[in-house]
Amino acid sequence: MSNTPPNQELLDALALHYDDLVRYIRQRFRDRHFARDLVHDVYLQILDKPPRQRISLPLAFLRKVTFNRAIDRVRAESLRAAHLAAASHDEPALDSWDGARELDFEQQLHALLAIIEALPARQRQVFLLHRIHGMAQRDIAAELEISVNMVTQHFNRAMRTIASRWEPARRLHGEARA
Repeated sequence: MSNTPPNQELLDALALHYDDLVRYIRQRFRDRHFARDLVHDVYLQILDKPPRQRISLPLAFLRKVTFNRAIDRVRAESLRAAHLAAASHDEPALDSWDGARELDFEQQLHALLAIIEALPARQRQVFLLHRIHGMAQRDIAAELEISVNMVTQHFNRAMRTIASRWEPARRLHGEARA
């Protein structure tokens, strides 16, 4: 075994087998630019998050990582295209946006913000960290020095409060049928 760090060996293997990896992906996905972008993504991934252990078969590992990344990207593109297609059929054109809809949106937004501001401090903090900042519950627990169970409880209470007090949420849950 050499004294070279594991990620450097992998990066060297990637440089050595770059054309092979591009060809490997291109054969399966029929797009040379896609294949090149993908191999570059894998290179950046290895730079950013190198494996912790030595890889005994670097080319096999790189093929697997590259292929998995290709599948992920194709799925994401398909999902994005489907979402855009659905949104274009469901959403009214921007030209049809009127002042009443804008006013309603602003009122609902202010109502939601007021509800969030009125939450108890810990519930509001957990809600904002999870929903707005995208933090995982275990990260919130570590940040606030509380258990993951407490994070879950605070978040669930916040969600129940918002669902019961915010009119669009009540409509969504069928509670506004009075």
